[in-house]
Amino acid sequence: MELTIIELLQGTFSLIFIIISIIIGLHILLKYFEHKRRELIFVGVTWIVLTFPWLGDAINLILLILYNSILDITIYLIIVIAFLPLSILCWLVAFTDLVYKKGQKVILIVYLVIGVVFEILFLILLFENPSNIGRYLGPFHVEYSLLTQIYIIFILISFVVPGIIIARQSLRSEIPNVKLKGKLLLFAFILVTIGAALDSLAPLVPLAVLFARIILIISAIAFYGGFMLPNWMKNLFLRES
Repeated sequence: MELTIIELLQGTFSLIFIIISIIIGLHILLKYFEHKRRELIFVGVTWIVLTFPWLGDAINLILLILYNSILDITIYLIIVIAFLPLSILCWLVAFTDLVYKKGQKVILIVYLVIGVVFEILFLILLFENPSNIGRYLGPFHVEYSLLTQIYIIFILISFVVPGIIIARQSLRSEIPNVKLKGKLLLFAFILVTIGAALDSLAPLVPLAVLFARIILIISAIAFYGGFMLPNWMKNLFLRES
């Protein structure tokens, strides 16, 4: 199977994004052992699993290079869709730990029910006919059903809105480090939204493929800075302070 330049870029930048995201997610997760804050575990898992929609493309690129084949559509859809409820549940544990502990149980129960219902529908529809969920239009392009599209939008909103709330809390602080974290988080969530939107335009606008992946890579780095704020970021953005 010959790849076009656009397809090669899409697969390559998906792989880069996945590698960076796994490194960032694991780094945040492992910081739990240093700081003993359980939200770090959930934030790390969230970021890793939330990038699974691009994992299928990364795996397809490797399979094409090594074996000139791609994932079966059923396996592809399980990888990119089935774990999304887990990522949002982890994210909401972290969110409610940080800013809304009082309503944690209600929020988590609601999302757990929604997640279970979606998983049941997803598996029934998938094994009845994979095209009920999505179908390949190319090695790195899947056309999703209306149900899947709606759920992906729901997942994105459920990730971005709590993220903006956390960012706003940090932006209210008078402590420069905390305020910088808020700015980086806000930047990250805006970029995730833009990157996801551009991704949906990729088949129509070839350059959107490249821009979407670059934006998502930058969002991953900003997300990491918003939670961990490494010294090099602190020195870069707070130089004058």
